[in-house]
Amino acid sequence: MTTAAPSPQEFIAVNRPAALAGLQVLDAYHSARDWRAIGEEFAITVPSSWRGQVHYRGLTHAVEPGIVFCNSPGEPLVARPEAGRAGSFNVLLVQPQLLDEWLSEQQTQPVRAQFSAITKPISEGLIAKFMRLFTTLDRGGSDMELQSYAVTLSESLIQELIAGARDEKLRDGPAIRGTARMRECLHEEGLDIDLETLAKKVGLSRFQALRMFKQRYGLPPHAYQLCLRISRARRMLMQGAPAADVAVQCGFVDQSHLNRQFKRQMGMTPMQFARAARAPKRQSSGMHRMGRRLDEQVSALETDWQRYRKR
Repeated sequence: MTTAAPSPQEFIAVNRPAALAGLQVLDAYHSARDWRAIGEEFAITVPSSWRGQVHYRGLTHAVEPGIVFCNSPGEPLVARPEAGRAGSFNVLLVQPQLLDEWLSEQQTQPVRAQFSAITKPISEGLIAKFMRLFTTLDRGGSDMELQSYAVTLSESLIQELIAGARDEKLRDGPAIRGTARMRECLHEEGLDIDLETLAKKVGLSRFQALRMFKQRYGLPPHAYQLCLRISRARRMLMQGAPAADVAVQCGFVDQSHLNRQFKRQMGMTPMQFARAARAPKRQSSGMHRMGRRLDEQVSALETDWQRYRKR
């Protein structure tokens, strides 16, 4: 006689990060309940495994993975899962003022904030951008990273889900020149600066700042900022600083966050790097060569920065 595995317990959470003013995410995992809601925000429900029916505006709409459900502020809905079966989904909640800001930044002609459809299949690219923002929220990404992913998501969201929106081509001119100043800011005060502050310093919108910086330097600002953090972390580790102190001084949430990001970029943990960089030649010539190569990489961004400033 076999014992059936226990069903996963329902888990509900609301994430409202300070870095994303006007935006929050509701996470629902293994939920078999009926949902009744009247929200004050524009809401986009992205099901990962939830399937069911949503009664909204006098009609019943089928929702399943790959199809998002869009509802507007002040309008009631009732959602029921298929045959009472549990499923998971995330809801992106966007304040009307924030959606208006996104539209004004990205559309040259006035566009009213309204969804083009209540339920709609969305592209794999847009699903990936939703998931990237949701997972970054869960693991505690930096302010710059969260804001960058939100702006990137907003572009595809507007093009696929907002009525009357067009695929606008980014204009050249002052926005391109402003990216040089953004780079200066990242080097001078960039370990904790966020995208909104960075954009304001150079007179660009968040959308312009993100797109133009990546176009000019090949990396979005948050990835460039992470390179600077890892660069400083390498230098401190080589000088013998404890990993916990390195995490704090280099802008990481904690030592675990440093370990994940460092290994993702360098292929080794901070402690492995520190040992390799300090290993005497007679003990491990291979590790010494690795340490020397990494030592050379430590100053790569700083060297490039000095060349840039001498132009």
